[in-house]
Amino acid sequence: MSNLCGRPIYQKGLKPAKSMPIRNASAQAECTLRIPGICTFDPSRSSGCHARFFNFAGAAQKVDDLFLIDGCDACHSILDQRSKWADAALGWDDVLRALMLSQQRRRASGLIVLKGEAA
Repeated sequence: MSNLCGRPIYQKGLKPAKSMPIRNASAQAECTLRIPGICTFDPSRSSGCHARFFNFAGAAQKVDDLFLIDGCDACHSILDQRSKWADAALGWDDVLRALMLSQQRRRASGLIVLKGEAA
């Protein structure tokens, strides 16, 4: 089954991949979203924010933990409410930057290892 763009629809009932080490890495981490006027810049308020991109999850579903962004609670709230993105001047480029920064941290800490990369 596919949507109007011909992309497969996320299959109901599929479980996202979870990783407690990756989830725990977001605790006490600097916010990578850094939304101006919103961000608390307080690592004690950080947690993992699931970046929900098109066709990776259905309504009210989480994506794999690979797509976790380090974010403070205030930025997390905006990320989860797409209707508030325009007022917060948040765009997909900001979300992608935050995801990439978070993944760089995971790779630097050894939580994400690229196949063939020297250990």
